[in-house]
Amino acid sequence: MTSFSLRSPLRLARRRALLAACAAVLASGAPALSHTIVGDRVLPATLTIDDPGVNDELALPSFAYMTSANPDRSPGAISYTLGWEYAKTITADLGFSIGSEGYTWQKRPNAAGWGNIETQLKYVLWQDAKSESIIAGAVNANWANTGSPQSASLPSDPFTTVTMKLFAGKGFGDATADWLRPFAITGEFDAAIPTATINNDGSLNPTTVSYGATLQYSLLYMNSHVQEVPDFCKRLIPAFEALFTTPVANIPQPNPGDFSSNVTTGVVGPSLYYIGQYFQAGVMAQVPINSASGGHVGVLASVVFYLDDIAPDSLGKPLFGPPQAHGGRY
Repeated sequence: MTSFSLRSPLRLARRRALLAACAAVLASGAPALSHTIVGDRVLPATLTIDDPGVNDELALPSFAYMTSANPDRSPGAISYTLGWEYAKTITADLGFSIGSEGYTWQKRPNAAGWGNIETQLKYVLWQDAKSESIIAGAVNANWANTGSPQSASLPSDPFTTVTMKLFAGKGFGDATADWLRPFAITGEFDAAIPTATINNDGSLNPTTVSYGATLQYSLLYMNSHVQEVPDFCKRLIPAFEALFTTPVANIPQPNPGDFSSNVTTGVVGPSLYYIGQYFQAGVMAQVPINSASGGHVGVLASVVFYLDDIAPDSLGKPLFGPPQAHGGRY
C-alpha cells in the first residue's frame, strides 16, 4: 500500500526495495494487514494485498527484506523494514486504519529513516455468506512529511499520495467437488495519485496503478468442512501471491544508465499463514519479476492480533451498531 517518488539515489533505492517488499508497498504506505470472515471462510491478512473486509486488528510487527539490483545486474541496496497498522471498525461494514511502513534501515549505501503515516477508510460494498463472496472499496492517504525529515539519510516523501482501491474475495465452499472447496481467491486494484506532480528539483512523481491477487488453499477450512487433516496442518493456509505496479501518467525520463521509469515492477511467491484463536502469523518468499523489482528473493512476515476476539466487548467491537455476523472460523 505504498507509493514513492523518483528523486535522489537514496530515495530511488528505497523505492525499489520497498516497492518489491510489501503489499501495499506498491500503492500507499503501510502493510495491508487485516483478515476477513465471510460465511464460514477466513481470508487471512495476506502480505502483498489487503483483504476485502473490515475488522478490529493490530498488525505488529510487519517485516520486509529485499535486496535491490543495479542496472548492470550487480547487487544494490539491502533494505530491512519494520512496520505496523491498527484497524478499527466504525460500523460492521465501515472501517478505518492507521499505520506506517515504519522504520527502514538500508545498507549499500547506509541510510535509515521513518516512512510516512498512512490512513485508510474502507467500506464493504457487498457480501454474501452463502457464496463466500465479498467486494469492498477504500480511499487511502499517505501523508506528506509525517515520517523522517528531508534532512534524514532516508527521508519520507514530501507530498501526499491519495489512492483509490477496490477489493474482492471469493471462497469456493459452495463448489460441488470436495477438492475445490478449500480454495479461495482475493484481488485488489489501486490507482495512486500524488498531490504534487513535480518536485523542487524538477523531477516528476508518476501516477501508478497496482494490481494483485492471491490463490489460497485453506487447510483450516478443509478440516472444518471437508475432511479432517493432521493436527499440525489444521490451522494453516498456504497461498500463492502476486503484486505488480505500473506507472501510467506523469512518467519521468530515466537517468542515463538507470532502469526504465515506465517498467512494471512486482513480486510473486508462495506464502504460509497460521490462524490462531487470537492472532495470525504469516511469511512469504517474494520473488522479483525483473531487475527493477529486486536483486534476489526477499522475505515478508507479519503478526496480526485479532482484537475482535481478544476484546469483543470493548476494543474489538464497532463504534456504532452491532458487530459483523461471522460464520464458523474453526
